[in-house]
Amino acid sequence: MIDDAQRTVRDLGEFGLIDALRAALPPETVAGDRLRLGIGDDAAIWRPTPDAEQVITTDSLVEGVHFRLDWTDWASLGHKTLAVNLSDIAAMGAWPRLAVLSLGLRGDERVADLERFYHGLGRLAAATGTLIAGGDIVASPTALTLHLTALGDLPDGQALTRAGAQAGDLIAVSGTLGAAAAGLRLLSLAPASPQRRATTALALIASHLRPEPRLRLGHVLRQHGASAAMDLSDGLLGDLPKMLQASQVAAEIDATAIPVAAAVRALFPDDWFALATRGGEDYELLFTAAPPVMATIVSEAAVIGATVTTIGAVQPQVPGHPRLTLRQPSGEAQAIEGGAFDHFRAGY
Repeated sequence: MIDDAQRTVRDLGEFGLIDALRAALPPETVAGDRLRLGIGDDAAIWRPTPDAEQVITTDSLVEGVHFRLDWTDWASLGHKTLAVNLSDIAAMGAWPRLAVLSLGLRGDERVADLERFYHGLGRLAAATGTLIAGGDIVASPTALTLHLTALGDLPDGQALTRAGAQAGDLIAVSGTLGAAAAGLRLLSLAPASPQRRATTALALIASHLRPEPRLRLGHVLRQHGASAAMDLSDGLLGDLPKMLQASQVAAEIDATAIPVAAAVRALFPDDWFALATRGGEDYELLFTAAPPVMATIVSEAAVIGATVTTIGAVQPQVPGHPRLTLRQPSGEAQAIEGGAFDHFRAGY
C-alpha cells in the first residue's frame, strides 16, 4: 500500500492524476455560471455572452513521445499540431476561430525547418478559417515541444458532449479505423521491408502524419441532433468507455461492423483488429443518435462526402454487468475492459 504522500505520477497514471488535480482546486474555480463544461471532455465550453458559446481545447506534442523527426517532415508536423486540436472542436460540433501556439525549442533547430512547420500549420489554418493569434517561444533543452490551444464557437446550448448518449441510441463512427496505427507501425519497419514497400503503405503513413479533422461532419452531427460525440484519439475501445461513463450507460458493439480499411487488413492480417480498436490517433468521430436521427445523419454525411458506419447500440447500465460488450462473429458477447493510452504507464 503506497502512502498518499509518497505517490508518484506513475503510480496514479494520467487519468488518476487528472482526477487528483481537479480535486485539489477550489470548487469555485472548476465550475461557474459561464463555464458550462470544464475538465473531462474533448473541450471546455465557455459562455462569453448569454446567446453564444465558445469551445476551448489544448494539446501538447513532445518529441520522442508523439512524434519523431526522422519519421515526419516538418510541414506534416505543423499540420498535425493544429489538426489534433481542430478534431476536438469538430467533436463538439463547433467551428474553429483562432489558435495560439507555444514552441519549446532546443535551439539547434534550423529556422528553415520551423518555417516549413508553419507552412504546414498555416495551410490547414487557412483551409479551416482558423486565425493564428500568436503564442510563445521558450527553451526546452531536452526535446522539441509543441503546445497549441484552439478556440471555436457555436450557438448557445448546442455543443455536443460525451454525456448525452441514451439507451436505445445507435453508435457510429466516421471513416475507417486503424489506418493511423497501421501507418505508425509501418514507420517502425525497415524501409526495405515488404510491408513498407507495399503500394498502400504511403496512404497509411499519411493517415498517421496528416490526420484530417472532421469539422464539416461535426456540424452535421450537431445540426441534426446527435446525442453525444467525441473524437477517436485513443482507439475505439479506449474512447468509447469514456463516453459510456460520462453518459452513465452501457453498450454493445458488433465486431463485424467496425469499418477497417482493406489495406490495414492486408498488410497486418494478424493485428488489424487490434490496430483498428486500440491503435489510436484515427481522429475520426465517434457518436450516438436515436435511430431516426442516425438515418438522417448518414444521408447528410454522404452529401458532404463523409462516410458513417453504425457499429452498435447504447443500452441501460445494469449494476454488476459489464459497461461494454463486443459481439464476436461467432455470436458470443465478450466483456471489454476499457483502456486508453496512459502517458505515465507507457514506459516513457
